[in-house]
Amino acid sequence: MNPEQNSRLQLRVVSPSRLLVEAEVLEVQVPGLDGYLGIWPGHRPLNACLGQGELIYRTVLGREEKVNIKNGLVRVADDKILVLTEMEDDDRV
Repeated sequence: MNPEQNSRLQLRVVSPSRLLVEAEVLEVQVPGLDGYLGIWPGHRPLNACLGQGELIYRTVLGREEKVNIKNGLVRVADDKILVLTEMEDDDRV
């Protein structure tokens, strides 16, 4: 297995109407109910509720990207992150 491959995460952010983000990323920060949660490769499995705020992620090219979300759930397992949110990226927080 390529060690560089292990330093990446597969991120999917889904609203009720469409897929907002599908990307290979280096890290993700999500707005939890009590503050932001940082997720990096090798993170333990996690299921958590999300609050309102910006989901921030760094792409494999090193660019920081942001998506506004309002509430939802995050699931982390096997370097895959699935975010289910009520808000679309073009809605305003």
